[in-house]
Amino acid sequence: MQLRSSFAALGTSAALTFLAISAPGQVEGTVTDSYSYTSMIANIGGANSNTQVPNVQTGAVIASPSTDAPDYFYAWVRDSAMTMKVVIDNYIKGTNGVTRTMIENWARAEQAHQANAASSSSSLGEPKFNVDGSLFTGPWGRPQNDGPALRATAFMKYARAIGLSDTFTKSTLYQNSLSGNSLIKNDLEYVAHHWQDSNFDPWEEVQATHFFTLSVQRRAMAEGAKFATDMGDSGAATYYAQQAAAIQSKLQSFWSSSQNRVNAYQGVSGRSGIDCSVMLGALHGWNQTSVASSLDNTQFGPATDRILATQKQYVDAFRSLYAINNNTAAPTAVATGRYPEDEYSGNDRNGGNPWFLCTLAAAEVVYNALHVFNQAQALSVTIVSQPFFAQFASGLATGMYAANSATYATLTRGMKAQADGFVQVVQSHAQTNGSMNEEMDRNSGYNVGARDLTWNYASWLTKSQAANGTPAF
Repeated sequence: MQLRSSFAALGTSAALTFLAISAPGQVEGTVTDSYSYTSMIANIGGANSNTQVPNVQTGAVIASPSTDAPDYFYAWVRDSAMTMKVVIDNYIKGTNGVTRTMIENWARAEQAHQANAASSSSSLGEPKFNVDGSLFTGPWGRPQNDGPALRATAFMKYARAIGLSDTFTKSTLYQNSLSGNSLIKNDLEYVAHHWQDSNFDPWEEVQATHFFTLSVQRRAMAEGAKFATDMGDSGAATYYAQQAAAIQSKLQSFWSSSQNRVNAYQGVSGRSGIDCSVMLGALHGWNQTSVASSLDNTQFGPATDRILATQKQYVDAFRSLYAINNNTAAPTAVATGRYPEDEYSGNDRNGGNPWFLCTLAAAEVVYNALHVFNQAQALSVTIVSQPFFAQFASGLATGMYAANSATYATLTRGMKAQADGFVQVVQSHAQTNGSMNEEMDRNSGYNVGARDLTWNYASWLTKSQAANGTPAF
């Protein structure tokens, strides 16, 4: 993930169609929710008998079965938490037969990771571990401070699902004492004391200050404050709430009114600031507690003016960049990558490619925005969001459009067609059995990079939840 660094035009009222460009001779893939869930679980140690990752630590989430060119056969904290977010969401919703055993096996694996990270100068900012749970000690981009925030958020949701008085919650997940060495407490304390530190981005390439990392840290602190209060840890609750407010204040500096977008980082030269990680930050840092919070621009949720404006610029940046997109005009969906200046091609630096998870993130943002507008029974077009909405209705004026209006119907129909289009792009370039490598070649569209990337399958599933109007937590 760095080194790991790792198509007809839409009319305003005409029938809405989308174009998905397949590689020459490539048969369209058949990605399904069932296949994605099975493939995701197959990359978790001991999860079932169909594992793709034998002889790994029970409960550990492996990024990919790929062991060479590139070698992703490790457990990344970030990827693991995003994967288990899907598993825990399934547990909460009672789907796919998820048991406590699967989740608590992951908890024990993460306990080992936390303990082993103690010997690293990066502490809980240590990004990845060997498949036996031991510390990876080779050269790497350290620290990466998104992992503890994502992990804490996932475990807090699980703790609330099984009950705050449950023995596992009180013994393993959260103890008020700092000496209790509990999973959530350790992560929240790390985030609270290190969110201001310079760290590496989710692509593991640049050390700076990142919108994505701060977004998930803000969410962890805000939800951590409420969680600590409910656990009777009032002092910690107050401190976490203070940090959440400070992070939220810092996040505002990523918005550029002159560029009309959220920039992904501060302190990075040679890049535009357009980056898939902003879409991911909106999705994983989203405050879903109310419609009002979902529409609050300072919260940067998927339905906010700022994120929709940024999504438009993000997608447009790739229309002419990749040959497989055929310079297709807006609002048609196209394949998107990490950032326009990307050079990582899946195993070397011969030119960046579209990524499956990024193309799915572009879709998920729009699906979630539709969900929020449906809840609100209206949508607002502002000067900020007008470029996004105007691609679906030329000559669109700013204003509030109620759900029973013709304009609302036109806009939401166009949004859904675009989101569906991103999904069709993914389908067009997936393997014929539904599997997805990390990337699709920018010229041919064929799969390249690490095979069966776990994060891809998690992204497919959260996209589906969003499309169904039941977004993952």
